[in-house]
Formats: sequence, C-alpha cells, structure tokens
Amino acid sequence: MKPYKPLLIATLSVGLLATPFSSLSSSPEHVEATETASALLTQKAKEMLGAPHTTGGESLEEGFDSSGLVQYVWKQAINVKLPRTLIEQSQLGETISREEIAPGDLVFFSSKEDGSVTSVGIYVGNGDMIYPSPSKGKVIQQNFANSSFWSPKFVTAKHITSSPEIAKEDPLVAEALKLIGTPYVFGSDSIEEGVDCSSFVQYVFEQAKDIYLPRSTDQQWKVGTEIAKEDMQVGDVIFFQNTYREGISHVGIYIGGGQFIHAKRSENVAIDYVSNSYWTSKFAGVRRFEGLSLPKEGPVVSTATKYIGEVPYLSGGTTPDGFDTGGFVQYVYKEALNVDLPRYGSSQWNVGTPVEKNNLQPGDIVFFKASTLNPAIYIGNDYVVHVTPSKGVTVTNMKADSYWAPKYYGAKRIGES
Repeated sequence: MKPYKPLLIATLSVGLLATPFSSLSSSPEHVEATETASALLTQKAKEMLGAPHTTGGESLEEGFDSSGLVQYVWKQAINVKLPRTLIEQSQLGETISREEIAPGDLVFFSSKEDGSVTSVGIYVGNGDMIYPSPSKGKVIQQNFANSSFWSPKFVTAKHITSSPEIAKEDPLVAEALKLIGTPYVFGSDSIEEGVDCSSFVQYVFEQAKDIYLPRSTDQQWKVGTEIAKEDMQVGDVIFFQNTYREGISHVGIYIGGGQFIHAKRSENVAIDYVSNSYWTSKFAGVRRFEGLSLPKEGPVVSTATKYIGEVPYLSGGTTPDGFDTGGFVQYVYKEALNVDLPRYGSSQWNVGTPVEKNNLQPGDIVFFKASTLNPAIYIGNDYVVHVTPSKGVTVTNMKADSYWAPKYYGAKRIGES
C-alpha cells in the first residue's frame, strides 16, 4: 500500500492560536478563538478524507479507527493532545445538544443496547461528519442527521478545545513537570546529563517527598503498595513490561487526566496517555509509594540520614570527609549515642543483641556478607543507610535491591538506638 497523502486545503490564519483556548473566557477573543479552532479542526478533518481505515490505527502511516482519527486531528490542528479511547474522549469537553452541534464538534454513536459509545465522527456542517468507515475501508464524509442508520444511534456531542486537566499543584507532579524535555540517557543518574525512566522517578520522589526509591525499574516494582488500575491516583507509579527487554522495563508517574509523565527513549521526558495503544499493551501494574519517607526520629537514624549523598567513600575513612563501611557506622553511633563501636564490620558483628529480620527497628545494625562483612544502619520500611564505593553514603532498599538482598547476613541491636 502506498503511503496516504493528505488532501491540500488552503491554510487558515492561526494568529489567535498563540493564546491557549483553555485560558480564554467568554470574551469576544474567546468566541473568535473558538471559531478559529472549529475551522482548523474541520479543515484538518477534510484533509484526512481517503486515508485508510485500520482497526487500532492512529496515524497516516497505518490508517485510523474513529478515536484514532480524532486524536490525530486534534493534535495536528490545534495542538491538543486527547486520550486514545472512545470512552475517554466522550467524557471530555462541553456537552452540546443535538440542535446546537457546530463544525469541529464531536458526535458519538452507540450500536450497543447499554448505550456505550462505539464510534465517533467529526462534525463538518450540514448534518455531515467525517469518520473512518470500516465498510468503505477509508475515511469518508457521511450525513448522519438524516441517516436511518446513524441518526438513531446518536448518543451525545462534545465541544473540545483543551486537553484534560493534570494535577499541576500536586508537589510530586510539579517537580516532575520541571523536567519536561530533559534528555533521555540510559543508565544516567545525573539530571544535568539526562535521565532514564527509573532515575527520573527516583529523582522526583526524592526531591518532592524525601522518598528514596531503588534505582532500577524491577527493584521499584517490588516496593510500595499494589494498586488496581481503576483506583489509580495522582502520584501513583505505573509500570510497563516487555518494552526494550523482557520483564518490568519501564516506569512513569500518573499526573491526572488519564496521563502520565515519563522519560521515554524517543522523546526525552514527556507526557502520554495511559490509554495509548502501545502503553496499554505493555501495562504491568501500579504501585503507591506512601509512608516511605525517611524517618527522622531517633538519634541514630537522624544522624545517619543527614550524610546521604553528602559524604563520599574513602578507604580507611572515619569522618565526614569520607567514610568506609565500618567507619561510617562507628562514627554515627559515637556522634548519636556516644557509644564506642569496634572499627570494622567483622568486629561490630560481635557487639550487641541479635535481632530477627522481621523484628528490625530503626537504628539497628544490619550486616551484609560480600567479600567482607558490610554493616549498615536500618532506618525503617526495608531501607538501610550505608556506604558503597560508587555512591558514598547512600540509601538502599534491602528487600528490593538485587545485589544486597541476597547478601543479608544478620542484624544486631545496640542499646537504645
């Protein structure tokens, strides 16, 4: 099949489009802008005449179904990004009575007994709409007002000139929106250089809510509370699977209006609809990260957490100029409780009272067995603060981290930590 080329129609003046439609009132400027939007939508819809019909299609290259055509026309004509599904589109905008439908409005139809929408067309005047016809195999102009087939199936009409609202005032969303356009750099932890999907989520939660999440998507998937998709709220984290690799492989933050923000390989940090056909096919689940902020109570925990990201690793280090693993734990206990611990993890293991993993309390010392015994300070919610050569003083989820979780060795409690 040869690529479809849109019909050429004279371009309209779009001076008023510099002002967002959603920001205008019922002033003369608003009326004129609305009329301009209607004209642009009608023009773009007519350019699509003859484009192929394809179930699930949403582009010129593959063709369109009815909601895919609407999404494409609104984006191209007035730069409004609409959701992908019929039901979502039918819930947007201003409801218009059948007698007041104007060019550029959407007309919805149902062929089901329950009245749920099954098709949508773009009204272009004189009782006509433009839509992709399955029987004709292409986008056509069809009269519905006097049609014995279409007229009885009419459900509602909508006037839409703006995208659904997102929760811009939410602190998590506000922080995420600051990074729109940030370059995608796989494996990067540096906001200055760029982010990948999981480092983006990790950074936003740390900045907005003082929540330290694991670094990778599959580790983040193991943290937090599982939420049903229909119960999703602003700030919940959406996971996707089998994108560039098998398993949990992509993540984003829900921002309201059926949309989520994420670092995507093709467009840097951007906003997409959850209902996008690609993301729907890759959807894995939702997690809510509440109650995971770092606790500040207790002298050991409050002392340990203030060095996160501030002090580098230093072999033999025992001061805030630089720590090694045992030196950090020794320093924190001395500063917080005036308790003198042995210098190295292997000796620290011989101090205190053994604690079962399921009875850990903030301030306990957790040990991991690598080439040597590595001590860490438990701060609650499965998190520990410890020192690593690559990150210095850092925080790790000892349950989700694929490197540290299998190396858990045991724990000790030192007095009133």
